[in-house]
Amino acid sequence: MTLDDLNALLAGAEFHKILKLRADACDAAAGQVTVHLPFDTAYTLFAEMGNYHGGVIAALADVAATMACTVRAGRPTPTIDLRIDYLQAPCKVDLFADAQARKVGRSVGVADVSVRDKEGTVFALARGTFSMGAAGGKA
Repeated sequence: MTLDDLNALLAGAEFHKILKLRADACDAAAGQVTVHLPFDTAYTLFAEMGNYHGGVIAALADVAATMACTVRAGRPTPTIDLRIDYLQAPCKVDLFADAQARKVGRSVGVADVSVRDKEGTVFALARGTFSMGAAGGKA
């Protein structure tokens, strides 16, 4: 799967359109992707403060981890479980989720994600588990 393929996949999902997600990097063989979330006050708790809502960060991590397994498997990989640690609150910055598929088996995949800004400050770490045997639907 190429970067263009990944961006087409992201563009095909209605929720991804709401978040205005785009893929900045994709290495299918390595199961690595970087997904970009541009800052929008709609994603904040209070617009004047600019701190992201944790659910938006979790959604970004989930999409990136799913895409890491998806590009490696070549098919959609729905989420089974997602765990996230929030390290600090991002404020008024674009976010980037760097995801790495750690294991892609016959039935389960595992991916790790680091959510950061363009300077490299890490705001959250996540690990997801994904169904590798599921078919149908779009990731």
